[in-house]
Amino acid sequence: MKKFLIALIAVLLVWNSYLTYEISKVKNQETSIQKVSPIYNNNTINGFTTDLTSIVSKTESKVVGITSSAHENVLGIGSGVIYGKDDEGVYVVTNHHVVEGATEVYVSFDNGETMVAELLGSDAFSDIALLRVHPSFTVEPFNLGDSSIVKKGEYILAIGSPLDLSLQGSVTFGIISGVDRSIAVDIDENGIDDWEMSVLQTDAAINPGNSGGPLINMSGDLVGITSMKIANEDVEGLGFAIPINEIIPIVDQLKENGQVLRPILGVIGKDISQLTIYQKSYMGINLDRTRGVLITKVFEGTPANTSGVLSGDVLVKINDIDIFTFKDFRKVLYDLNVGDEVILTIVRDNAEITVTVVLE
Repeated sequence: MKKFLIALIAVLLVWNSYLTYEISKVKNQETSIQKVSPIYNNNTINGFTTDLTSIVSKTESKVVGITSSAHENVLGIGSGVIYGKDDEGVYVVTNHHVVEGATEVYVSFDNGETMVAELLGSDAFSDIALLRVHPSFTVEPFNLGDSSIVKKGEYILAIGSPLDLSLQGSVTFGIISGVDRSIAVDIDENGIDDWEMSVLQTDAAINPGNSGGPLINMSGDLVGITSMKIANEDVEGLGFAIPINEIIPIVDQLKENGQVLRPILGVIGKDISQLTIYQKSYMGINLDRTRGVLITKVFEGTPANTSGVLSGDVLVKINDIDIFTFKDFRKVLYDLNVGDEVILTIVRDNAEITVTVVLE
């Protein structure tokens, strides 16, 4: 019996030691999980937010608020970017429609300073305006990116002043939804498209007041200027920005000339597609013709006039490019330069003829 009790006690001691060892393992595992898990989560969260906040931190001071007014009446609120600087001052780029009609333009920096800006030039077709200011503090311009290598799906940031300057510096985040988009624009608001803008599409929130603000890639480079959005209750996340590669030559001309110098032909025209059957019949135009531009006026002393283009001619080609509408005509013409020699194909008395013109 004594030997049995001694053996039983020995077994119980061994079992107790085993249980103590297992419990100790479980506690060590719990401690390890408690220590490792928060570190892993923090790294994941901080790794994401640190990249974004770093970009915002180094670029937000390069974004400004724009207030345009006429005789002390506020016309609108927008945004702008610090584009460059030299001995003449600091240059700010915004949208033409933000400053259109303004007699005074004010630039508000992220440090709270506001000053009157000099409007160096503005261009309705590209929707770009160039301002100059002389701040007493140091500002740094954006590094200009290359919009030709922007990829669909690429992350981007937009910074601006949605609604009003009380929300200046607001940041939105999204992706590039599309590249090389073409958006028709009615510049003179007569219901007829005058121009076709090449834009980047983004789903980052673009609101009234963001116009003229930057589209920024994950390197902190300026790749576009936000310009417009589709405002419709059935549409969400359709914002557009002018690519920086389109902006650079426009800004260069505005800085040098105060305007964008584009070639002129010296005509006014109307889309053939807008003519009624009766109008075509009266003007002797083939009723089956639906494409081309009817020349309705030729200005004296212009290249068209001196080259023999007549009112009533139908323009169908510039060089080898088909012209379907007046918008096509303007787009092709503005891609050419002053001094270029071009061949116009026109229809006169229902016969095609060619005319050589030197653009001015």
